[in-house]
Amino acid sequence: MMVLTVRHGKNGIAYCVMNYLSRMDPARVSCDLVCLNEPDENARAIVERTGGRVFVLPGRNRHPLAYIRALTKIIRARKIEIVHAHGNSATLAAELLAAKRGGAMVRMPHSHNTTCNMKTVDKLLRGAFYRLSTHNIACSAAAGAWLYPKHPYTVLNNAIDTPRFRFSEELRVQTREQLGFLPEERVFLHIGAFNEQKNQAFLLEAFRETLELLPQSRLLLVGDGARRASCEARAEALGISKRVLFLGLREDIPALLSAADVFVLPSLHEGLPLTLVEAQCAGLPSAVSDRVTRESALTNLVSFAPIERAEAFASVMAKTEKTDRALASQEAIARAVEAGYDVAQNADALMRLYETAVQARG
Repeated sequence: MMVLTVRHGKNGIAYCVMNYLSRMDPARVSCDLVCLNEPDENARAIVERTGGRVFVLPGRNRHPLAYIRALTKIIRARKIEIVHAHGNSATLAAELLAAKRGGAMVRMPHSHNTTCNMKTVDKLLRGAFYRLSTHNIACSAAAGAWLYPKHPYTVLNNAIDTPRFRFSEELRVQTREQLGFLPEERVFLHIGAFNEQKNQAFLLEAFRETLELLPQSRLLLVGDGARRASCEARAEALGISKRVLFLGLREDIPALLSAADVFVLPSLHEGLPLTLVEAQCAGLPSAVSDRVTRESALTNLVSFAPIERAEAFASVMAKTEKTDRALASQEAIARAVEAGYDVAQNADALMRLYETAVQARG
């Protein structure tokens, strides 16, 4: 059973979980999925293909005791052996407690970030969290060091369907024409939910500075969230709204990556951002916050920049060099596969981890 502690939708954790589930071998693993909200029909089909079921349990944060009781009941009734819970803090103790009470012999928390928003609760729950966990997993060494200091953990890289993001000149030309870009315009692309962590307000400030250096530039912002409206207003206030496109949620990410010239990620913190792995697989030079984990730079396409001053980040954005996209994409995909970021490889590694853990627990 996999448990999402964030809403199912267009976010990194849900994307990672669905990537794994889509590659599970039903002959080896039947996997249920527990969500805080109703997933789409495609997600249900992926889970049901493994022989699993989807359970929707809202109220995790508002009514934690009721949530734990309901989750315990499902785990016990389904005779679940493994509970693999995805989050970024010791509040995962809730899922681990339900797993133990429900009889699950293997209890796997999976760390997806390098900090959390509920630091006081996280600190209070750490002791119980460590006692309840049997197998610690992290998406990166930095995410593991954050949640499991002085405790062993296994790094299981966030993974993608690497060939899907291969650079396409045809898609580049087609997508730029659809968006109305001139050939000489330099297109910066950001993908992420509009929230504090992703730091889009800062990016708008940096882009204004970039326009001073590269007037023929455009910024594409892909995603949605609570801070989108305030960012749209900020673009207007900065006088750059005509150079910024808010595209909302999109399914054509490979096409947008091919169309762009530079990927930008000014995050305040990240575990291991899949969007940056995807950008590299598209051969796309990237300007990235220096607070993003260094292991996410699989290639020399990534340039790290400070985010204390918009001018400093803008300088790195403007200095990103053009590359032979097709060659860079080919080399990056090979590097991603070699480094363990291909979803087919990682899904197999996860299934082997499940099998080994069950055997070890008797």
